[in-house]
Amino acid sequence: MQYAIADIGSNTIVLLVYEMENHIPKPILHISTPAHLIDDVDENKVMSKQGIQKATTILNEYAKKLDEMHIHYRWADITEPCRIQNQDELVQSLRSTSWQIYPLTGEQEASYDFLGVQYSYPDLKDGIAFDVGGGSTELISYQDGNPIDAMSFPLGCVRLAHLPLDTPQCKKYIQEAQQQYPSLDRMCKRLIGIGGTVRAADKVYTSFYPTSSCMQVNQLEDIYAHLVQKDERYVQAMQANVGESRQKVFLPGLHMVLEIARNYQAESILISSTGIREGFLTTRLHEEGIL
Repeated sequence: MQYAIADIGSNTIVLLVYEMENHIPKPILHISTPAHLIDDVDENKVMSKQGIQKATTILNEYAKKLDEMHIHYRWADITEPCRIQNQDELVQSLRSTSWQIYPLTGEQEASYDFLGVQYSYPDLKDGIAFDVGGGSTELISYQDGNPIDAMSFPLGCVRLAHLPLDTPQCKKYIQEAQQQYPSLDRMCKRLIGIGGTVRAADKVYTSFYPTSSCMQVNQLEDIYAHLVQKDERYVQAMQANVGESRQKVFLPGLHMVLEIARNYQAESILISSTGIREGFLTTRLHEEGIL
């Protein structure tokens, strides 16, 4: 049996088709479509009709692909793009497709992130995980393998691309999160990074440090500094390892990653190959009685 997930984010809309092997989701198809939906949301948090139609068109295209593959189970989550004033209008349009639509709160998004990361790191004990998305960033604290707090704030790489690169907003949001959730207010020498921003950073990092098992923060800081200075060697490495649609938001996203690392006095970052999509899929399969 095969199962489809559409992840509707601020920067991209991703289609993933999975098969379950020993209760572990294995992707067999991955399609990513740049959408930049966050740019279709105005200052009053209203998404334009063009943005709504864009998302609906992409879901319909994905549905045609699934029809060809004869895949019945198909669920779509909406993260930051659904946290708008006209959410009902967006959801109603998306439900005109053959997809079951699930708008997620920031807390739900962070919780699914944690569920998903357990496929990559099943022996999680105590620590902090994070996911820098397009429109939001999630922070998750966990203890004895269980989530303590999972929260989200509305600042991701696409929003940061509209601000100065050295904006103090990253630090401000992180510290506010720590004040609101005491379990997030602690040192953590090794963080777990989830999502496209940190995976893109890891690809660039690995091009310079191919034998490293995780990203060393001091070396990542060095890469960031060279990119800010437009060092040709580093710019070429970024262009060779980061998709064109992500290149404009790569440095802003890396700035947030490093701000998180500095705030937690982290020395290294482990990269999770799984996250919200796998966590969301697992929940849907449980609710359908499949798992």
